[in-house]
Amino acid sequence: MTKANVLFVCVDNSFLSLAAEAYLNQTSMGELRAFSGGPLPREEMVSLTKKVLFANGMDEGGLHPKPWTIFSLPHAPQPDYIIRLQTSVLLDKQPMWPGHPVKLNWDICLDEDVPRNIKEATDAFRKIKESIDLATSSKVFSSDSLNWRAAC
Repeated sequence: MTKANVLFVCVDNSFLSLAAEAYLNQTSMGELRAFSGGPLPREEMVSLTKKVLFANGMDEGGLHPKPWTIFSLPHAPQPDYIIRLQTSVLLDKQPMWPGHPVKLNWDICLDEDVPRNIKEATDAFRKIKESIDLATSSKVFSSDSLNWRAAC
């Protein structure tokens, strides 16, 4: 069975998309591979990202903000799904993704690009977990949807 690649995107790739990447990689039991990126990545992940991941029994090892353009390069992992986690004009013009990935908008709302306190971070992470759990339990990332896309 081929693993589906899921790319989570948010503007600065410092909280939402990194948290989603960590959670999906930990919970998918190897059936999916999650990545993250953004058009304007920060230098470092937001400190609340580490705190929320740690509080949920996850490690931030290997996570770092990165530009989403690296996933449009020839030797990069090809995204099968691109999940936009926030509404921003900066996410409207995306790179030319190879293979015509399925695009989904989940819009995990924050008043700012990053959470201002632990409560906002915890609430946003809960929404991320609920969205990923719903998507995996309802087979959003199933091989059937990839086969359908490949037939187009």
